[in-house]
Amino acid sequence: MLRRLLIYYLRESFNLKTALFLILVVLLAVFSKSLISYDTNGDAVLYEPLDVSLVDNDDSIISDVIETQLADLEAIGKVHLDTMERAQERLSANEILLILEMPEYFYEQTSAGESREKVRIWLNEQMPAESNLFARLLNHAVDSFTSVQASLYAYQEELLLVVDNDEDLDNYSRVAAWEVAARLISRNDLLIVEQEARMRQFWFVVASLSSLFAMLPALLVLMLAQNEIKSGQHRRLLAANVSWWKIHLSKVIIGLLWLVTGLIPVYLALSQTLPQLLWHQLFIAIIPLYLSVAFISLALAFQSNNSEATMLTCWMMILSFLLVGGGIYPSQLLPHWIRVIQRISPAYYSFSQIYEILYERSVPTNLYVISFASVILSVIVSGLSWKRSKV
Repeated sequence: MLRRLLIYYLRESFNLKTALFLILVVLLAVFSKSLISYDTNGDAVLYEPLDVSLVDNDDSIISDVIETQLADLEAIGKVHLDTMERAQERLSANEILLILEMPEYFYEQTSAGESREKVRIWLNEQMPAESNLFARLLNHAVDSFTSVQASLYAYQEELLLVVDNDEDLDNYSRVAAWEVAARLISRNDLLIVEQEARMRQFWFVVASLSSLFAMLPALLVLMLAQNEIKSGQHRRLLAANVSWWKIHLSKVIIGLLWLVTGLIPVYLALSQTLPQLLWHQLFIAIIPLYLSVAFISLALAFQSNNSEATMLTCWMMILSFLLVGGGIYPSQLLPHWIRVIQRISPAYYSFSQIYEILYERSVPTNLYVISFASVILSVIVSGLSWKRSKV
């Protein structure tokens, strides 16, 4: 019976909607490929460096070190030393990511142990994700400034015992502060760059589109179920006492067949640019997500006769899974309450696996375990839906 069902649903899946799905897959593959540009050496440029403006009203060691560190960051293209007026013009013209203004007497206040004026940042409203991530990065610089300040205080206390000239004390302090800052720079400790703030947009887009692509064939499974209900085939299968799991499994296998077919051009488009993403890693990340969403879609199909409303609900479910899973907007910038419930989204595990693989980091075992556990849970939900079918 399972073989006959597979043949039946395979015939049913050969239609215009399936053709449109395959066209969409090819377009996604071409779109992913078009995101990549190449430098003069022929190496892939996976993200576009962003410029920033530094308004330096202090002209001290601290501002010099910040300029040096910003220029060394991969995500930063050029650091413009501007007046505030010129920096605001660049920001309005969308030429820069943000403006960083160093207040006057920042170094002197730091050296004297006084309350410091705050470093002010103007963010580019047209780049909310990048600006907020970079602002988080700069917040970590406070710890580094504190380290320089503590070392400077200890040095000055000993220096006061042998130097009684304020000018010499200031000169010695500047040299010592430069030495401490240089050592921190060499250790990459002056500005602590978060892993999440690397701003490699292309990798984020790849992980996001891969997760979205994994869920799209679930819509095909939903349509097969809806057509079965409309044609009366569903009632005939019930009358024949066909096991629910055979009916559901056959539909899911057909959807999986189209998913694998669509993965081929996607993987071919990505393999040259992202050699670290092996085909089996992509499959392991994507297939559990597809299975979870496909079985949940079947659960929805047998709970309502209104096919249009069910299809809309399924679309909203897919988008919600992607949003909550961090595939539309970076997880770090989502509201706290969404991050709390993030792990209920099966897309979270698929997206996280692909993202970790792209960074060539080891994937935590729990991501694999929970993603397969979500498949089991969705099968249970699908079976309960069948038993309480309303169609």
